Amino acid sequence: MSQFVGFNRKSLVAVLALSACTAALAQRQQGRPRLVLEALDLDHDGSLSKQEIQAAPASLHALDRDQDGQLSLEELTPRRDDAGANPAQLVTQLMQFDKNADGVLTPDELPERMQSLFARADTNKDGKLTPDEIRQSAARTSAPRGRPSDPAETIDLLHLDPVVDALDIDHNGVISAEEIRTASLHLLVLDKNHDGILSADEMIVRQQSPAQRVAHILREFDTNEDGKLSLEEVPDGMRGRFADADKNKDGFLDASELQQMFASMPANGPRHDRDNNVAPATQPSKGQPD
Repeated sequence: MSQFVGFNRKSLVAVLALSACTAALAQRQQGRPRLVLEALDLDHDGSLSKQEIQAAPASLHALDRDQDGQLSLEELTPRRDDAGANPAQLVTQLMQFDKNADGVLTPDELPERMQSLFARADTNKDGKLTPDEIRQSAARTSAPRGRPSDPAETIDLLHLDPVVDALDIDHNGVISAEEIRTASLHLLVLDKNHDGILSADEMIVRQQSPAQRVAHILREFDTNEDGKLSLEEVPDGMRGRFADADKNKDGFLDASELQQMFASMPANGPRHDRDNNVAPATQPSKGQPD
């Protein structure tokens, strides 16, 4: 039960961010689950003990939703609908802020954290947010964030996680029945110090290259598909960097400016840990059994 409680807490964070449609997308990515690691890490301490490694085949079967004996790309990829959200529910949630019950939302009725949502969803710029505009905003962002439509890129993103990379031997985006059966053996390739335990440090998610991050963020946030991001389109977590990154001061971040910005960010800085849901490196590893 504790395993599902842990997942539901992350899902709740995702629902709250999604209910603002775009107001906290960066934070929602921070909470993106590492589904495979969560299935393996039975006590949720960020590392894998000898017992958890040995139990890996049985643990992985918990992700096999269709019970076909293998884990498909769909089953390995975090999905928005895991949080149970849909446009109708978002309308219901947001309209709870309609203090004067006039059927529309105004900026003064929404908390500060939702002001960027308002600016984006108010497409006719009349200072009012209608249920239809909320539904349209949800539809524009209906594809799961961090989950590109191109299966090849989805596989590449999954393999940034060394746990998935170790298990999916043939890199086809499916953990086959045989790969599940031999999971305990293949996980040990990550055991750099040969202590029989996988610490958080040994399972840190690799970061995308600046070019990969540019392609990813444009696919996710470039709503009008003009190849650049306006201040309204960028995720909230990037807004503080917008002015500095906009080198030509045209009010947009193009691919070149985005790549320069990402290249200037430290490879192992805060974004790396947040976006990939990595357990803190300072967290103590599990001790070996007596």
